[in-house]
Amino acid sequence: MEAFGGLAVAVVVIVVMVFVAPRLMGGNTITCTRCDGTGQINERWPDPSEVSGFHVAKGVCPKCKGKGKVKT
Repeated sequence: MEAFGGLAVAVVVIVVMVFVAPRLMGGNTITCTRCDGTGQINERWPDPSEVSGFHVAKGVCPKCKGKGKVKT
């Protein structure tokens, strides 16, 4: 019976190591290249179809949704 308890503890520890630890350490994410990790954008680029001649994008970054990091 004691071997079963040790096995259960080992399984729990392995599950935590595989699923929880990488999320806490920021695994599988990289800094967003569009907002440089800030989560906010303020961009202008030429667009002849706009009245001002420029397309303007401001606010929350659409690539990372304001988090500053994207999953790989």
